Amino acid sequence: MDSDERCQKLVYETLYQTMYAICLRYSNNSDEAKDLLQDGFMKLFKKIKKYKGDANFTVWVKRLFINHSIDYVRSAYKKYVYYVDEVYSEESEDPFQEEEDPEETTKEKVFEAMNRLRADYRLILNLYAVENLSHIEIADKLGMQETSSRSKLSRARVALKKEMKRV
Repeated sequence: MDSDERCQKLVYETLYQTMYAICLRYSNNSDEAKDLLQDGFMKLFKKIKKYKGDANFTVWVKRLFINHSIDYVRSAYKKYVYYVDEVYSEESEDPFQEEEDPEETTKEKVFEAMNRLRADYRLILNLYAVENLSHIEIADKLGMQETSSRSKLSRARVALKKEMKRV
């Protein structure tokens, strides 16, 4: 094993869990996440010479994996044509419905519910809530209007609440 292979192995072993968590957030299941992870590391090792040391290496790699995952979701989404984009926009919450006990809402339930969402809703929720991007940044990254980002986030939240009740 030459030094490049040892370095790649060290990078892989060090960053595996963190990058897998990122991939899992953007995918439907663990198998898809593992595929994203594998492709992401292949992309990383091809592009590693472009790293100039401007930012922390882990932050740079995270950004690469997030962008890779977004590209995957965007390409997967293009395979599906949604004619009924307004499905959730007509729904409103029942003001008399009892709130769930916060203790019962766990990360696993949230992730399970998010995995049931449409790919575009999951992507918007991840970018806004997890990556803390603004609607302007999301719109720029996904090539849409800022108002579209806002409305999709609103619909995604309604859809997530609906899925949380099913979990």
